[in-house]
Amino acid sequence: MLQTAENTAGAAIQDFLKTYDVPLNIVLIVVLAILANWILRKLLMRAVNQIVRGVKKAQDVDTTSEIQAAPYVNARAVQRTRTLGTVGRVVITWVIVLTAVVLILSSLGVNLTAVLASAGVIAAGLAFGAQNIVKDVLNGIFMVFEDQLGIGDVVTIGTVNGTVEDVGIRVTRVRAMDGTLWFVRNGEILTLGNASQGWGRALIDVTVAADQDLSHVSEVTLEAARALLHSEKFARKVTGEPEILGLESVFGDRATLRLAVRTRPEAQWEVQRGIRAEIRRRFAAEGIQLSDQLPNPPGGAK
Repeated sequence: MLQTAENTAGAAIQDFLKTYDVPLNIVLIVVLAILANWILRKLLMRAVNQIVRGVKKAQDVDTTSEIQAAPYVNARAVQRTRTLGTVGRVVITWVIVLTAVVLILSSLGVNLTAVLASAGVIAAGLAFGAQNIVKDVLNGIFMVFEDQLGIGDVVTIGTVNGTVEDVGIRVTRVRAMDGTLWFVRNGEILTLGNASQGWGRALIDVTVAADQDLSHVSEVTLEAARALLHSEKFARKVTGEPEILGLESVFGDRATLRLAVRTRPEAQWEVQRGIRAEIRRRFAAEGIQLSDQLPNPPGGAK
């Protein structure tokens, strides 16, 4: 009796599996695809985080922003790793989705050869009609692998200036200084300026009365710059000695000298602000008047 019941239950299960074989296969494929996507993305992000933690540990810092004072290559390694991690997540998702679709169509008994042949024709038509999307995707891939920009970079793209927050397959997001989030299509990025690669240069124009001893003004300007740049706050942000490039311009009773200092990437603006404040203090002590302290020339020009 018990054996008969077991045989009946087994037959019922076999009939159920046979009847709902296709739906069960589809559900299994979907579940496995979701699980594989989750696992692979987790593994990718774990690898990214390990690399980032390794760089931070090597530099003995807690946050990525502190690495800006560390050797350039370490900060760049963090930015590039995070950017590749972002793109890698998108690639993983699309590969798994396409694989799952092919397996589901195979389970439904669809002739994949005919589908792929038709897809080729459709893809050609879509490629012609969606050239901009294809251009965006290809340009995005090349930008990442050629290290043209990375997450955290300060960039100029056309009229947009800001910090890169995300580099996607099709769109790059840039946060401007005023907080505006710009979405820039990768295919539309024809010229790109990156202030976070290589080195920067702080340029400070000093305008004084033209009848003053410009040699003395130059000496005081250089002394002010050296005093500031040798301080603990700025010493690691500068990679070269300050130099006077010469007389930049003369307008009426005013003369402008240009000071240049080579800095680490992204540090040029902070260095410029610090040097200007120090120059103003030194000039006040030496009795040198800056242009904003001079009377306006005849005709109201400044």
